[in-house]
Amino acid sequence: MSKRKTQRPFIFGRLFFPGEPTAAPKLLHLQPLGDHVGNVRRLVKQWAKFPKVPGSPERVLKSADIHDMGKPQRFSIRVETSPKGKFKKYLYSFSGHRFLADSPDLWAQTLARGHHDFSVKDISRDVYNLKKEESYKEILDLDPLAYAHELYILEMCDQIEAELACRVIGDEKQANSRTFMDCTIQKGEDDQTYLLDPWVFKDASLDLTFKYWTKNLSLEEQQQLESLQEKGFDSKLGSALDKIVKDWWHSQEKNPALEAQKITLRPLLQENSEDSNNISIYQKLGGFDPNPMQVEMYRAIAESEHPAALLKSSTASGKTEAVLFPALAKGYRLILPLPAKSLLEDQKQRIEKYLIKFSALPENKDREISLVIDTGSQMYRYVYINGEDITESLKINSRRHLYKGDVILTTIDKFLYRYFSFGDKQKSFIFPLRIHLQNTLICFDEAHSYDEIAFTNFRSLVRSLYEAGRSLVLMTATMPPEYVAFFDYLERIDYIDNQDNVAKLIDFQKQTLSQPYLGKRDFVWKEVSRDSEAPEGFRTEFASLIMEEWHSKPNRRILAVVETVKDAAAVYQQLKQELSIVESAKRFLFLYHGRIADRDRPELYQAIQERDRDEKPYILVTTRAIEVGCDLNAEILISQVCPPENLIQRAGRCNRRGNVSDAKVILVGNEIPEFANTLDDDAWKDYQDVLRSLTSFDTKAIAKCISRSQHIDDYRVVELFSMLHDYVYGADLTCQPLHEKGLIITRSWEPSVTLEFQDRQADKHTISVPIARLANKGEKYAHTHVEERKYNPETTKWDEVPLRGGIAYSKDITVKISSSVDGADFDMLLPDYKYDAELGFVELPQVFSGKWTDGTQVKLKYEDGKHKAILSYTQSLDS
Repeated sequence: MSKRKTQRPFIFGRLFFPGEPTAAPKLLHLQPLGDHVGNVRRLVKQWAKFPKVPGSPERVLKSADIHDMGKPQRFSIRVETSPKGKFKKYLYSFSGHRFLADSPDLWAQTLARGHHDFSVKDISRDVYNLKKEESYKEILDLDPLAYAHELYILEMCDQIEAELACRVIGDEKQANSRTFMDCTIQKGEDDQTYLLDPWVFKDASLDLTFKYWTKNLSLEEQQQLESLQEKGFDSKLGSALDKIVKDWWHSQEKNPALEAQKITLRPLLQENSEDSNNISIYQKLGGFDPNPMQVEMYRAIAESEHPAALLKSSTASGKTEAVLFPALAKGYRLILPLPAKSLLEDQKQRIEKYLIKFSALPENKDREISLVIDTGSQMYRYVYINGEDITESLKINSRRHLYKGDVILTTIDKFLYRYFSFGDKQKSFIFPLRIHLQNTLICFDEAHSYDEIAFTNFRSLVRSLYEAGRSLVLMTATMPPEYVAFFDYLERIDYIDNQDNVAKLIDFQKQTLSQPYLGKRDFVWKEVSRDSEAPEGFRTEFASLIMEEWHSKPNRRILAVVETVKDAAAVYQQLKQELSIVESAKRFLFLYHGRIADRDRPELYQAIQERDRDEKPYILVTTRAIEVGCDLNAEILISQVCPPENLIQRAGRCNRRGNVSDAKVILVGNEIPEFANTLDDDAWKDYQDVLRSLTSFDTKAIAKCISRSQHIDDYRVVELFSMLHDYVYGADLTCQPLHEKGLIITRSWEPSVTLEFQDRQADKHTISVPIARLANKGEKYAHTHVEERKYNPETTKWDEVPLRGGIAYSKDITVKISSSVDGADFDMLLPDYKYDAELGFVELPQVFSGKWTDGTQVKLKYEDGKHKAILSYTQSLDS
């Protein structure tokens, strides 16, 4: 009896399909597994910066040797089809191969088996298991992120090799789909040269060889595949091509002849020999010399290995540039968490113009400079090369947005979300890792804006970053002394209370920037009452004051701020009605607030900024959504009475550039609305006395009225932060269930939901609102239903399903409202929701039919005739 011939193993490292996707390709290329592993090994040996713990390079090198050893057993070819079952492209798979990696070195084996996923779940589990061995525990106690960092190095070397292989062997589309990359690769001066940025290796250049076999498909094989497609059996194409390739391989007596291409990998940029403390970047990017505060901040960032500072400086003093410019000059990845989503667009426009100029500098020739905006639900990545925005010309892979940018703009809520590795299941740990890389600088702008739960989290976050040795800056104009004291461990750079510094700054501004009316604003307080039961009188009075100022002198820039969206919309509509008599209101009249749809807000704000920049007249009716971080230079501020810290911020948008001779601040109202008040009775009386005494706006006198009641941390928020931190950064698996529930309290125990209106053109208008706002005794509307997003592990996508009961924190909930449709509807007796894109979501639909408390839990009841659900969330301590 003859022995069965052993089949040759599929020693392939990667498969390439050159040209456009076709069901019957003429040829394909296969890279030998040994070639791929050898290249990865060479890149690991050349890696410049390993964690500063014993044995790190050796462990990563061992893992590189074994990381793909399971590929021969798991090789297969598959097909991707459209929802209608039509051929899209071929895929290759080595599914599960990483779990076959084997080594007596447990750490190296864990790295090899852990590559590809990079999720918080996998990494925390792996670190927990490694800590069981005493020698490994010592390493992880020394650097809790050592394992994650080493896994990152292995994956980066694997990805760099993969992208180069795709480009060299001829599959550019597969190259562009590479995920996780922290570097960009460009073609050099010839086909044998590739340029890498940033350069992460020891030597000034690297030589690599890429080998591959070619399988030419016979005419008969191509016809076989074409026949399947013609018969509509597209789903069988993958298995058919898989059999063709495997039969071909088994038919070879020995390995086929190899083709090979040698390439040289070089850095895109040469080392910059310019003095790192040269502040000429202010002239290069801004066209101005830095003021004393900016000079001091430049030195604090440039001369310290890990800057950690609290910057106090007035509005319009250039705090953003004071951090952005040195960060760019020193090569930091700058993360800017802002207190509100409404600030993102303003800062985007402000920073974008500098990044475009930065990309145009000779030392950055051909380099990709990028800006990432992370709103949580979506990420946008903008790319600039040689002074041009090339975003539209690129087909940017969304998976490359994982904080891969020179500047990342986000909100404090989303930054906490990323800090604790919430988000997509795969690659989720890249956020904590990149936040903690040595070249990251985190700057919290408008740091005075947080209170209660938000401030508790803010304190915990800043402290944990500081203790981890991260580079960070807090910037504020009006943080009360009680809050400043919590950050006594940070270096204080004070241009508000330090009178010598204030004098230097004012003198510089007067002499250098030609601002003859800097700080000059007349002040008037009109003590108009507002009846909460009948607010129409207040709204009419407020609108009349705006019209009075508008008519008193033509071509004014007027900023009008009220405390509620309903008041803002009503005032805006009154003005529109009056102004339409003489001219089109849309030319200069604007309404801006936090419930304008997310997609409309950026364009609206850009139109406002353009008029402001060109010094054209406008009336902007708004809420506190515009008071911090927005670069406006109004001539008149008319504001509803508000706490002193808010008034200072709003006034910072009036005569911001010091070029208005008759600027004016008008305060309207006789009391601060209860929901906005930060003052007790005595502080309110003192504040009133100061306001009545003023004839010109006095920032210093008003700042003395800032008072916050003693901050008491909600112990549950502190404990929650600590437990999530222990899980993500300490691999404490007892805290894993908490993380898997998605429980993270950023500002309030009350979770938020997405409110979405879909108009007749199928356009979607969305905002985020606290869930209890939809459970009041207000109006219910037709064509309204509630869904939640559920992760589908089989498709690795999110599906929308009807809302089910449970804990609200673990759900991604969307309230959907459709415009009126012809035909019957199950709630025809209810009115349609009157959505006006110009006004935004003024009224909020009441989709929950009941709200009650049960111990420490708030309960909400939802029913739509088909489904019923009870949601719960934790009640705040002061409820």
